[in-house]
Amino acid sequence: MKLLIDIKHPAQLNLFKALAKELKEEGSEVTICYLKRGKLPKIIQAEYPEFTPIPVGSSKGTKWSIIWNGNLKRTASFLSLINKNNYEICIAASSIPLAMACKLTSTPIIQFYDDPERGKVNKINEILSDQLFFPPIVAANGKVSTFNCLKEWSYLSPKRFKPNPDIPKQQGLKPYEYVFIREVSNKSFNYYGQQADIVQSFSKEMAPDAKVLLSLEDKSKKALYPKSWEILQEPVNDIHSLIYYSKLVISSGDSMAREGAMLGVPSVYCGIRTMRANQILMDMGLLQHLPGESALTYINRTISSPFDQNKQLKIREELMNGWCDMVDFMKEKIQHYKRH
Repeated sequence: MKLLIDIKHPAQLNLFKALAKELKEEGSEVTICYLKRGKLPKIIQAEYPEFTPIPVGSSKGTKWSIIWNGNLKRTASFLSLINKNNYEICIAASSIPLAMACKLTSTPIIQFYDDPERGKVNKINEILSDQLFFPPIVAANGKVSTFNCLKEWSYLSPKRFKPNPDIPKQQGLKPYEYVFIREVSNKSFNYYGQQADIVQSFSKEMAPDAKVLLSLEDKSKKALYPKSWEILQEPVNDIHSLIYYSKLVISSGDSMAREGAMLGVPSVYCGIRTMRANQILMDMGLLQHLPGESALTYINRTISSPFDQNKQLKIREELMNGWCDMVDFMKEKIQHYKRH
């Protein structure tokens, strides 16, 4: 089987990682394409060593760059790739350029997404795609279907992920004695309109003796943060082990906040987006959505409390027992929708 997978964001890179590897091991010819954006090229080269990823389009964060390089030129490039390679199916997570190219070439495409709040984007993808799949946060209808988990489970399930305690030690950190913080840039499409440097705005009010590991998307702003905080240099080997062995995750981006919650770590999302995918974890008591300084009370209380490893293991076990295997689900749908 010949298929193409499109990746526009680190979260999508992780979503399709096990899928791509297993399909290749089973004899499929898998083409990995990615958007040249931020640190994604370096990360994808490190995380997909078995492949030769192809850059398709780019984005420098400006609206013009997103429209021209990130959409129009990407569509043209995908048309060329599909016509050249005659793929049996294409896979993405909300990629209008790829869906448009597939529509024009009568190539099957299915997409796995978790953001129904992007109404206009999703409607276009629905029209252009064979099927859209969401977590159980939408009503199944026509070309919209659901899977019984969150998409991050494809790489965070205990079946797929085994934490390595040596990873934090390589950073000079002791397991469960540090805070993992992710600060996203508001120059990307997802975070236009969000306050810049949200965590930085209340960083001086956090417990001063906390050991902090900061994943900072815009490294040019590192001088704004407390000097005692360690800046993580991406790409890193096994970032999810760093998250797993932290005692608290704080993120101004939604993806990493959900990852922390699914890894059984107390997690705070302090961005502005209200998302139904987040609500699933909030209803389970695994994720706190506390924008800006309202997060401080919870953050400082958690920092001062010992980490409960037994609770972490119990959370992970309960999620595995209640949710489907996302990789197996995607493979099943690929077989169903591919060109026969």
